[in-house]
Formats: sequence, structure tokens, C-alpha cells
Amino acid sequence: MKNILLINAEGVQTICLARSLRKQGHRVVGFCNHKMTSGYVTRWLSERYKAPDITLQTEKFKTFLYEYLRKHQIDLIIPLADDGADFLSRYKEEFEVQWNLKCAIPTFDTFNMANDKQKLMELCEKYGVSHPKTRKLPWNIREFQENLKEFKSLETTAEYVGFPAMIKPNLSQGAKGVMRVNNMQELIDKYPEVYRKFGACTLQEYVEQPDYYYNVMLYRDKKGNMDNYTIIKIRRFFPIKGGSSCYCETVEYDYLLNQCRELLEKLNWIGFADFDVLEDVYTHELKIIEINPRVPSSFQAAFAAGVDYGKVFVADAFSEIVPTFDYKIGKQVRWLGLDVMWFLFSQNRFKFKPSWFRFFGKDVSYHDGAWNDPLPMIAGMFAGVVKYLDPEFRKSKLNG
Repeated sequence: MKNILLINAEGVQTICLARSLRKQGHRVVGFCNHKMTSGYVTRWLSERYKAPDITLQTEKFKTFLYEYLRKHQIDLIIPLADDGADFLSRYKEEFEVQWNLKCAIPTFDTFNMANDKQKLMELCEKYGVSHPKTRKLPWNIREFQENLKEFKSLETTAEYVGFPAMIKPNLSQGAKGVMRVNNMQELIDKYPEVYRKFGACTLQEYVEQPDYYYNVMLYRDKKGNMDNYTIIKIRRFFPIKGGSSCYCETVEYDYLLNQCRELLEKLNWIGFADFDVLEDVYTHELKIIEINPRVPSSFQAAFAAGVDYGKVFVADAFSEIVPTFDYKIGKQVRWLGLDVMWFLFSQNRFKFKPSWFRFFGKDVSYHDGAWNDPLPMIAGMFAGVVKYLDPEFRKSKLNG
């Protein structure tokens, strides 16, 4: 039995991962920054604690974690959200030496190559991996506004990328700070505000996509093997203009899988990675837009497809034989809390196939729990409504 700590355990991805780890016989502890969340209330956690927010109270969180590690044995720490992954990668060597444990995250230098959107796009360009046209924007606002050279640089960038385009912060969680601009004047007007709030940004080609996008989950183990994967076609998402999956299907797509494998190989990545990929509606070209260097909210799709990443995490962390699973396509996974919101706001609520009202079936499962674990669904719906009522959250999600 291993003692495993999940940080950022408030998300729906906690449910399926904790379920896998518990069924293996491990003790699973969750640190959550809120109690009224899907992860906190799932029955699969052995223990749960309300911890300080990693982003807003970083030092308090570190102190909280240290106090816990002094009193309890932990063998493996797995981060489940962006801020936790960033935090753990920065302190990986320190924690592993001082506390004699494993951290399921690459070292910060490798992590940051994937997490920093500008660096990732530069790597894609260098190795010919398909991606949207991307260029960095001026970093000095004063020079941008007053320096003719910087302004000319901005014009050159805009000319290369074209319009419409997306202003994208290099480091941000989810879609925060992402803003669409349709011409040069909008770029000049909107960019300073995004820069002041989020720091360094890129200008990225706007990809006109169909009513779906792809997500690829991959694990590259210490030996460089990438046998375990999951590819989902996300067909319903919320917010409607671009958000998290609320209905997806597992699919096979060799070309896409090979592109993602190649990128992890170039990064010399060790561990789990989650790719977001858009398909150009005109050319049908598949373009990698980012890597989430942690498990996504759509993680249940992997387990539904027969890929037990809980076993992979543990085996690779402790240098055991990493199992390979038979991947199954055609599995349908819903996030009921978000899917209710999609139904309320979508004009296609009665046209979508398969029917939104198909709640049961041997190939149907849920990101946010199960009928024998209903509390996460209830808590998730409540938390989701509260979050969506926050005007700042809606602005961050809908401005793009």
C-alpha cells in the first residue's frame, strides 16, 4: 500500500483517479481549497482537508503541506490542476529529497517548456509539428505605446499571424485572459489591458473550428514508452463559445496521436500530458494549441476507455512494470453539471445526436461521479452555478 496525496483535489478528475487508487489498495488523501466541490465530497478519498489556495496563498499552502508531511507518511504526490502542477514542479527536487517521496511531475525546466504557450509554439515551429501561427507580443507596455520600433514590430507580428487572432497570456489557467481581436485597432486597444493583468502574451492565429475539438491524453514513462493514450472528440462544451467538455466520445486518430508523441519526445517529457487540438474547418488541418501538464477534467474518459492511469502513475513512479491497456473507442462521457448548463444555453438542445436525454447505457459514464456516488454531481452543479454567476469569471471565459 502507498500513501498518495492529491493536491487541487477539488476537481472532477479527483473522482476517477481516487477510485482507481483506492481499488488498488492505496490510501488517498485530498487537499482541496473548497469543501463544496465534486472532489471533496467523493466517497473515494480516504482523507480530505481544506487547504490554502495555492495561487493566492502560496506560502501558506507550502507551510500547510510541510506540516502535513511532518506528521504523515506520503509516498507520492499528484497535482490535479495548473497551479498545483506549477508549484510541485518548482519544488520537486526539494520535496523528493527532504521527504523521501515521489512527485508525479517533470522538473520545472521541462514543465515550463510545455506550460508556457509561447515556448511550446516555438518548439512546434522548430520541429514542424502542426500548430496555429504564433508570435510573441512586445513585453514592455511603455515601449509598445511610445516606441516606434516596438510598434513596427507589432505590425510585423500582426501581418504574420493575420486577423482574426487571439491574444493569449503565456501563463494562465484555463481560458483566462484569452481575447479575440479582429483588426489592428482592436489589438492596440485591448492588448495593454491583458498584458497588465497577465503579463507576457502571444498573438495567435484564430482557428475557425467545427462544433467539436480534440483532446489527447498521453503518458510517457521513464523508459520513453507512450503505449497508453486516450483520444476524445469533444462535441459539447460549456461555455458554448469554448470551454470544458460536457460530452465527449473516445476515438482513434493515428496521425494526431503521432504528432503528440513526437512533441513529448522532443520535450523529453516524463509523466502525464494532456493536449488540446483544434481542427481547421476550412483545411481540416489539426493544430495543437496547448499542453496541460496535468490530468484534465475529462480524465474519466480514459478510464471509460479501459486505460487505468492510476496504475500507470504508481508503477512508473516506483519503477515497476508499467501496464499497457486495451484502448476502447465509442465510449461516451458526460459532465452532468456542465451539460445542464449547455442544455439551458444551447440552441441545439433538441437537435443534438445522440439525444441529450440519453442518461444511461453500457457506453455512458460521467466525469462528475456516478449514480452510486451522487454527491459530487450535486456539489459540482451548485459550485458551477455560483461560479457562473460571478461576472469576472464570465468575462474571463466569454471575451474570446
